[in-house]
Amino acid sequence: MINEKSALATALDIVGDRWSLMILAGSFYNAHRFNDLERALGINRNLLSQRLSRLTEECLLERRKYQNKPERFEYHLTPQGLALRPVIVALARWGRDHYTKDDTPIILVHNDCGGHVRSDVICDKCDIHVPHLDIETHFQGTPPEHSWSNYLQSLQAQNRNIS
Repeated sequence: MINEKSALATALDIVGDRWSLMILAGSFYNAHRFNDLERALGINRNLLSQRLSRLTEECLLERRKYQNKPERFEYHLTPQGLALRPVIVALARWGRDHYTKDDTPIILVHNDCGGHVRSDVICDKCDIHVPHLDIETHFQGTPPEHSWSNYLQSLQAQNRNIS
C-alpha cells in the first residue's frame, strides 16, 4: 500500500468542495471581486471568505489590491489555477450530458476558429483522442501485467477457486 496521499486525494483536499470549484469557475468568467462572486454564486460571505483564503494559500488565486480606503482586493487566477480549466470544463459537460440536459448559457469558444471548446482525454505519445474503453489503469512503474484490471481479474479467479 502507498504511504503517501494520492495525487487525486491531494487535489480533492484542495478543490474538492462545490464552492471552491464554483469560485474558480467564476474566475474564468471574470468575476474577480468579492461582491461579484457573492452575487453570482449566491454563497454566504463567511464561506466565500474562507474559500478565497484557502484558494489563495494554495496559489490557485492571487489577491490584487484595487482600492486603498477601505482596502479591497480582486482575486485572479494564477497559472496553477488556470490549469484547472480543463477539469472544470469536463465536469460541467459531464453534468450537462448526464444530469441537467440543459443548454448552458455559457459556451467556451476557441478564439482562433470560433469552434466550441471541450475537454477530452488525449494520449501524450500519439496525440489522439482516446475513448474510455481504450484506457487501462496501471500502477506507475509496473509492467502491464500488473494493471488494475488484471489485478481485479486475478482476485475474481482466486475467489472462484476458493468457492
